[in-house]
Amino acid sequence: MIGYIRGTVLEREAKQTIILTPSGVGYALSISANSAAHLPTNKDDEISLFVETIVREDAFMLFGFHTKEEQQLFRLLNNVNKVGPKLSLAILGADTPDGIVTAIRRNDSSFFKNVSGVGKKTAEKIIIDLRDKVENFTLSSGEQVEIVSISSATKEAEQGLITLGYSPQQIRTALKKIPNHEKLTSEQILREVLNMMRR
Repeated sequence: MIGYIRGTVLEREAKQTIILTPSGVGYALSISANSAAHLPTNKDDEISLFVETIVREDAFMLFGFHTKEEQQLFRLLNNVNKVGPKLSLAILGADTPDGIVTAIRRNDSSFFKNVSGVGKKTAEKIIIDLRDKVENFTLSSGEQVEIVSISSATKEAEQGLITLGYSPQQIRTALKKIPNHEKLTSEQILREVLNMMRR
């Protein structure tokens, strides 16, 4: 597997670049708009990229990233059901890794819905699936984003409510009205929220 590459830019396009290594081999890598912005304009200037290799029965794909953080975020996004590598790159091109992680931590589904190809359900699934996984990300901006601790029962209830068609915003609003909901079971939370929604 190829994990890192250093060379000069032989060709560059909006979503792909070819890096020519000192050995004379040119590697075609798909890249996000964010990483593309960091490519040198002078073809003689050297560039280094972290590489994610994805092998499938019908394809051998290489994805290049300007930073290790962007590569790690790509892996997380790519593992979300129905996202995949191409949509992951599109999301990465919408903002810096800091901006994307902040959107996840703040439950900002509108950020993801603004990315072409990401619908309401996918945006909500990205936030729910990755909310815990981005807790260890250190933002380069140094910005402190409040992360609310959520019990496993609450998470399970949220998943059930999302399946029933309720949005994260509706769920959060309802949970705030339930005293000590973090001490309840998922079934109790689900019942309380549904009763509240039906009023």
